[in-house]
Amino acid sequence: MIRQLADRGYGYGSGIISPGHDRFVVNIPKNASSYLLDWSNHHGWTAAEINNIDYPRKLQELIVVLRDPVQRWISGIAQYLTGYVLNVSGAYDWNTGPGPNDQRISADAFIEEYNQVVERLLFDNLTRFDDHVWPQCEFFQDLLPQVPRKFFYIDQNFDSNVSDYLGFRPISGLDRNHGDTNPDTGKIQHFIRARLNTRPELQERVHRAYAQDYKMIKQVFNQ
Repeated sequence: MIRQLADRGYGYGSGIISPGHDRFVVNIPKNASSYLLDWSNHHGWTAAEINNIDYPRKLQELIVVLRDPVQRWISGIAQYLTGYVLNVSGAYDWNTGPGPNDQRISADAFIEEYNQVVERLLFDNLTRFDDHVWPQCEFFQDLLPQVPRKFFYIDQNFDSNVSDYLGFRPISGLDRNHGDTNPDTGKIQHFIRARLNTRPELQERVHRAYAQDYKMIKQVFNQ
């Protein structure tokens, strides 16, 4: 994984491992990772990091959660904008912090000042801002290729499919990390979704950018 993602705090090969060290859920940001971490912790799973050199020899399966790429991009770009554009503290050294010209911008101000230049910049390189929008396949395609994969898809049956396969009992109040818990993130998501609906060619551009993800999802789930 390139340095840009490491600098933003993402560790390639991070995820959660089963108590017996035979199953590992790959961390793919915006793919229920916080939710699964919270849920699995109640069943003895723990956060871990594996790679192609050093990993538990008992490992028999990588578990990969996939999501519709357009929906993931809407959620991911909203989180990126909220964390690194509206609030720029993450782009600065913690010892210095942002200056007087780099203070917080509200989502309302961002939307009000949004224009064609901003939109063109946003959609020019839309998969490479940070780990929240990085293509899903790149998080695991080169990770322990000799270990079999089990895939889950985020849909209305996701909870029951995971519960049935891993034996997780349902638990209420888990951390779903919904964008609407942050007013700014929720507003940005709503605005970006509206832009895609207003300009279908932008949505098509997102589709093309994630062509490999869509190909993989079709191969695995036939959808």
